[in-house]
Amino acid sequence: MNPQLKKLNNFEKLVQVVNYVLQKYNYELNYTKLIKILYIADRECLDKWNFAISGDSYCLMKQGPVLSGLYDFIRNSPACDPIQKMHWNILFKKRDYDLVSLSRRNCHHDGLSDYDELSDGEMKIMDDVDAKYHDKDWNYLVDNVVHEFLEWKNHQPCEKGSIPLKKETILKALYKSDAEIEEILEVENAVESLRQDLAK
Repeated sequence: MNPQLKKLNNFEKLVQVVNYVLQKYNYELNYTKLIKILYIADRECLDKWNFAISGDSYCLMKQGPVLSGLYDFIRNSPACDPIQKMHWNILFKKRDYDLVSLSRRNCHHDGLSDYDELSDGEMKIMDDVDAKYHDKDWNYLVDNVVHEFLEWKNHQPCEKGSIPLKKETILKALYKSDAEIEEILEVENAVESLRQDLAK
């Protein structure tokens, strides 16, 4: 495997998260707005429960924080794991500046919930974030919401390109103490290690 390839640990959950928001817009939405809604939802979940919904990693770009894996899939980056990218392109396509779901049932087809990877609490957070910003465009979310987050204001990237955004930086911006952050990251690492063991 190319060491530069990025394979998401929970690709299925990211698919469900994206589709959960897209279904609120008849399965087609400006992808910048989608990314911002999901980042805000991740941030609020981190603040409330000390974990993020999407399972993605983050970076900072000119228009604010970005879900890195999602952004790479949308722009069909060669850095994406090829098998995951193949599945992504079966489920979604980019149409100009929109992301379109190619199926209204993007997740499971075996009688399980379309959103079985998501808890009621996670869906409630996404519902609340979308309700707050449903009628706002992506410019509003960039200029009036995510550009006000301390993790962006204190670490603004250059005009072009991106810089990694560590979860620790987001947690600090949410005023978590060093002890809280250390415990949160330890729990996250333990859960991820267990997930990898179960996947073997």
